[in-house]
Amino acid sequence: MAVPTNTYTRYTAGTNVREDLADYIARQDPEKTPIISSAGRDKAKQTFHEWNRDALRAPNADNAALDGDDATASAKTPPARVGNYCQIFQDTVQVSGRAEVVDKAGMKSALAYNKAKMYKELMRDMEKMVVSSNPAVLGSGGTAPKSSGLGAMIFTNANHGAGGSTPAQTSGAATVAPTAGTARALTETLYKATLQTTYTNAGEVPDAAYFSPAHKQVASGFTGIAQQRYEVKGTNQGTIIGAADVYVSDFGAINHVPHYMMAGGTNVYGLALAEIKVAYLRPYFSKELARTGDSIKEQCIVDATLVVDAEKACFKIADLSGG
Repeated sequence: MAVPTNTYTRYTAGTNVREDLADYIARQDPEKTPIISSAGRDKAKQTFHEWNRDALRAPNADNAALDGDDATASAKTPPARVGNYCQIFQDTVQVSGRAEVVDKAGMKSALAYNKAKMYKELMRDMEKMVVSSNPAVLGSGGTAPKSSGLGAMIFTNANHGAGGSTPAQTSGAATVAPTAGTARALTETLYKATLQTTYTNAGEVPDAAYFSPAHKQVASGFTGIAQQRYEVKGTNQGTIIGAADVYVSDFGAINHVPHYMMAGGTNVYGLALAEIKVAYLRPYFSKELARTGDSIKEQCIVDATLVVDAEKACFKIADLSGG
């Protein structure tokens, strides 16, 4: 059916119609930082932050003394002094005078809005460093210092594919990246073997295991000893259980946590969260930079490093395919 001649329609009005722009801004990217939000907090006083790790001697079932015998001292070893370099995470926003004062949708101040956004982005940058296998970098006048990530700092209970390895960090910083091994699929057999190794070395299993989304789905398919049927009474609706969030192993329960930043990755991390910290040389702050024209420039910075106190309490399954 045709529109009557000379009817003034929405399309005739053209640009005379006011815009309908919602007065808010929706963020579409994830903001969570599961590991650093759960980690402890420490204070760094130097750009190279250090801590001590000590170990007990092996238990001796034949430690039996003669009645009345003289005491003989055994050899004692000092704690191992290890560390990590602080990494400067920064971002800068520059807003023109006009952009700051014009009427805007979803924000009053472009400067304040972007500063708040940058703080969240810096947190994500730090989280991404934590789940990486980056080696530590001392830094120089022409090289930025970098903190090593979990992939380079967990070595005792590191389960690699053929040919892969993670250098032991027995002193100093973890400045050498892991050597990649032959890729293999994540299996329950592989997972259980790593839990057993970790329990043997640490006496317990970690609080949580962090997976890529794809590896989390694989872990949810682990058979274990699972209840497969649920009784639904009366008019109640049934629930389809398609995932597992807690794995009860022979050595204790461990939470299974998917991590979106590990998507496409090759590692699974088992973390004793009490042993994980972030040490801050300079906590989050912002500063206005010199003005060189009709604009405002502000820089946001956080200067921090990853600390893994007792890495023997954690584990890493590396060289996984299908991440």
